[in-house]
Amino acid sequence: MQIDYALILSAGLGTRMGEIGKILPKVLWPINGVPLLELQIHYCVELGIKKIYINTHFLHEQIENFISSKKWGVEITLLHENPLLDSGGAIHNMAARAEVSYRGNVLLVNADQFLFFEKNMWEEALRELRDSRAALFGIVVDKSAAYNETICENKKLVEIRKNTEKTCDYMTYSGLGILKLDGLLKVAGISRFFETVANFKAEKVYMIELKKSEYWDFGTASIYAENIFKLFEKENDQSSFIDFAKRQNVFSEQSKNFLNREKKSINLDSKGVFREGSIVCGEVVQKI
Repeated sequence: MQIDYALILSAGLGTRMGEIGKILPKVLWPINGVPLLELQIHYCVELGIKKIYINTHFLHEQIENFISSKKWGVEITLLHENPLLDSGGAIHNMAARAEVSYRGNVLLVNADQFLFFEKNMWEEALRELRDSRAALFGIVVDKSAAYNETICENKKLVEIRKNTEKTCDYMTYSGLGILKLDGLLKVAGISRFFETVANFKAEKVYMIELKKSEYWDFGTASIYAENIFKLFEKENDQSSFIDFAKRQNVFSEQSKNFLNREKKSINLDSKGVFREGSIVCGEVVQKI
């Protein structure tokens, strides 16, 4: 078995990115000039995926202009959603296209998160996919984290619970997974992922716990800033994500135009203008 496509989920409203999220789509927030979306495309390319779909909605023109501005070496298709279809609807919208027609396996990727782990876990996921609808990657998070808890029995997802006053660390869905499109019940319009795609109450959905992994989240303005500074502090550490970032020229000489450690400031358009404890984008200054 193989992964035939990737779907990079990029249609969010940017509400967790503050004032800058209103003028710059989250997927185009850069790491030293390299947008998150570009890094995700290369993440998929390094896995050998040759057909990539990207859904869009809010500020979609900026994403369209960015994709058309480069030669990617792989087939990229943008899927504009109006209205926003939610994650389940986005997958069905892609699967219903004539060239896909609900066939093959698709890698599901959140544009603002990166997950690195051992190669044998990919192989395990593809094995589990043979007799299931999806193989999802789970990570263990701190008890204080505000994610949903995934409950599994014999690697099969059986329940999703809200995290309410957890007393210990727990496993949650990372947002990265492989879905088998063959035989998926077709649904049009807006729908939720765990209702119309990975419906564990009706079909087998495997959850593979990643005990050794690197997880980098850039999903809110504050977490983005925290992990940007962390990344550059660990530039010389041994890390799969740092190695990947180096291959994408993230640690370039231009970093001084993007990051000012003394002022704890980040400039998203690399014009070298910094404000104490802030993220700067054009004329917008946003406190971290």
